[in-house]
Amino acid sequence: MADPNNLIPAPRGAQPGHGVLDAANTWATFAKRIAPNDRVRLAVNGRDYLRRDERKLTVRQPANVAAVYVYHHGMTRWLPGDFDIAKAVTAGAADPAALVEQEAADFIALLARLSGDCIADVAPAGGRHVLVPWSTPRYAHEMRRLAEALAVRYVTFDPKPAQNEREGLITPPGSWHRHGGYRRLTTTVEHALWVCDNPNGPDVWNALHDALAPELESLELQAAPDVPGDSGVTDAEVKPQRADWATDEHGHDWLPRPDGPLPRLSPRLEEIACTGRYDRRQYDSPSEARQAIIAGAATCGWQLGHVAEHMRSGRWPGLVDFYARYRDDQARAKALQADWENAVIWLLERSFGREHHTRERTHGGVTKITVEGVPIDVKDPTTDREKAVGELQKSRGWYSALYAAVRAGRWKGKKGVTVRRVLLAMLKAAQLKRCMTIAFGVRHLALLACLDETTVARTLRMLREEPDPFIDWIAEHRGERAAIYGLIVPQAYAEAAAWRRWVPGRLGGIHPVFRALGASAAFVYEVLGVEPIRTFDLPGLAGLGTTAVNDGLRALGEHGMAVRIRDGWVRGPADPGAVADQLGVPETIDKIMKRYKEDRRLYKIFLDIVEANFPPEVEEDEPDFPDEVYATLGPPRWTILEPHGPPRR
Repeated sequence: MADPNNLIPAPRGAQPGHGVLDAANTWATFAKRIAPNDRVRLAVNGRDYLRRDERKLTVRQPANVAAVYVYHHGMTRWLPGDFDIAKAVTAGAADPAALVEQEAADFIALLARLSGDCIADVAPAGGRHVLVPWSTPRYAHEMRRLAEALAVRYVTFDPKPAQNEREGLITPPGSWHRHGGYRRLTTTVEHALWVCDNPNGPDVWNALHDALAPELESLELQAAPDVPGDSGVTDAEVKPQRADWATDEHGHDWLPRPDGPLPRLSPRLEEIACTGRYDRRQYDSPSEARQAIIAGAATCGWQLGHVAEHMRSGRWPGLVDFYARYRDDQARAKALQADWENAVIWLLERSFGREHHTRERTHGGVTKITVEGVPIDVKDPTTDREKAVGELQKSRGWYSALYAAVRAGRWKGKKGVTVRRVLLAMLKAAQLKRCMTIAFGVRHLALLACLDETTVARTLRMLREEPDPFIDWIAEHRGERAAIYGLIVPQAYAEAAAWRRWVPGRLGGIHPVFRALGASAAFVYEVLGVEPIRTFDLPGLAGLGTTAVNDGLRALGEHGMAVRIRDGWVRGPADPGAVADQLGVPETIDKIMKRYKEDRRLYKIFLDIVEANFPPEVEEDEPDFPDEVYATLGPPRWTILEPHGPPRR
């Protein structure tokens, strides 16, 4: 419990010498580690942090009360947990400092149960900060939503630092307090440094959202008024604004702009495009930095040709360097077009879709969404572009549910690994077609999953017979048409699909190199990035056992696809395609494709015989062949092994 004598501390000038030195050392150690940029804002009068009092952040402690920013360019690596003594007083607590201490300790214990960690400090007046670091930068709307959920659970939690994307501030440990004294760490300096060097990973982020699911649900219910008509907001005020896109002469989408000079990108993106240097606190890899440039150009109304011209003319050498790893001009052009397509999809999702943690319900062809707290009905998308964006959003929600099922241990052992490979192959098919209903034969899925087609067929039979399944068997195969499946979110993982952060980009599938390296290596490689991950954390992130993770790391390390550094494992410099060439994977796939082609030729002959000798007398949708066909000719080999016809090459 906080010392009551500290509720009215002595002025700063009356601090003993060792207290002043401790404050300066604490500031020098942690201020720059917590701040997302190199700016600090002072409160000269002790209360108001004015923009004119902003200074450059240094290790030297300011003489005034000082705070650092929470966000930089709309992203942050820290959850600013502010347990405020004033909120405890407003709540009518008999001992405000004790209530603040109790709730802060409860939040720290919650993080510990989720295998997370944090830095905690206390102000002389009794207020406490719990600062939670994350290995991946988080968007402002994600952190704001999480802070608001914590404010629902804890009455003393102040979400304001996380709610303001531009002006959100937090006072770091070692900062002076306006009534005298400074913010003291309640954890040891050694442990706090360890937490800074070992931030929480995505498993803790997802687990925290699972733990706060009731609070997140209550926020949505509170946002929707009981009587929409009483809100006083007109339809024009809440109608989502959708951009009118056009297509250039090469078939690439772009956002038309008013006539005039080509708009310039922001100075930050211009600098990255020219120099190739970027803030690693904001972008995890060169791929993310280059995607930000492409997305910025698309937002400003550029066409893909404008970007290509800037690269050819030498005005953007930094962006050119980002594509240097591709083998030739054709591969680089293909990568640039893919980045442009991803940027267009991202912009469309921001126009048509919803934020990562907002929930939507559909019924009767109408989508019910909430805009600024007002529920409105939006008709289902009618254009092909809108439908494609909606299906991609559904596929990412389905992937979130799949990830939650893997972490929950729904499938165990080698069987679980095979199930994941098949489901990821179906997800890849859905994203390729931009539709949650797919008609891919088992041979196509086998190529995407790096499995044998008979294994895929058995796994599909098992998956569609599961209770609360991930796939819906819509129609059986008929002739040359493959069976039709729909990807559905099981009821048990609906919450995970709604609240987990969606993973951007194209998902699913297994790279062909993992035919040689194995599935364990594939799942370990999937979670590795530029930020180091401890070996201890990899089994939970990859959904594998310790032995499987070690085998995967060994296989990746032998071929330069994973590298161990001081703080953990990161992706190695080796390109998966180049490794596949070294291991002879393309030759193996070529043999498989030739066998599939022969299977299809034989099957076509079989169908021709059936059609010539036994004209169909049943309904066209009848899936069974006449019994006399099997008695006379015998079934082809593939019908014994699998329930689907081979796909077209």
